[in-house]
Amino acid sequence: MTGATDRVRELSPLPIWVAPMAGGPSTPGLVAAAARAGGLGFLAGGYKNAAALRADMDEVCAAGATTFGVNLFVPGAPAADPSAVASYVTSLRREAERSGAEPGEPSWDDDGWPDKIALLLEEPPPVVSFSFGCPPSDVTAGFRRRGTLVGITVTSAGEADLAVRAGADCLIVQGREAGAHTGAFTNAGAADTRPALLDLLAQLAAAADVPL
Repeated sequence: MTGATDRVRELSPLPIWVAPMAGGPSTPGLVAAAARAGGLGFLAGGYKNAAALRADMDEVCAAGATTFGVNLFVPGAPAADPSAVASYVTSLRREAERSGAEPGEPSWDDDGWPDKIALLLEEPPPVVSFSFGCPPSDVTAGFRRRGTLVGITVTSAGEADLAVRAGADCLIVQGREAGAHTGAFTNAGAADTRPALLDLLAQLAAAADVPL
């Protein structure tokens, strides 16, 4: 644990990590500004293809920031019950009609996972983090061999155990208070039944031998 803790401190002189926010807010400018201020900013790889992510990384480096992280979404499995999904979409139609909208067709994709993993292994950033699931251990091992610190977002003790066994260098801990949504591995169970942040930190501090 000591080695990983020292590495975390080296990467971020200030104990502040600027969360990756997919969909636009986590711009290269924000990430570079965090680095200049002594924190650690993260590029959000979600909803982007590998080429767009590479362009963001190049822009951060061009701004003089050498220490930053990249976050990826771990793709979940396709819906196990397509008929249930179709039924749910049908149930939305009446509500959608009131506002003159039409529900979109449900679809699944892996968010460009293989291409983005290949890119980041070829051009490894100082830190890579994962949300909405646990990456396979061979993926975490590949990054660690290249000197990249691996963080995995967890929302429960069970997820933390899986993440540590998969090779996480550190855990990014989210309680149920997290705004908008949490990075839970699955959608099972109501969000308000998940542990609160301070309770979860106490659980993991006693059980997980990696930085939180």
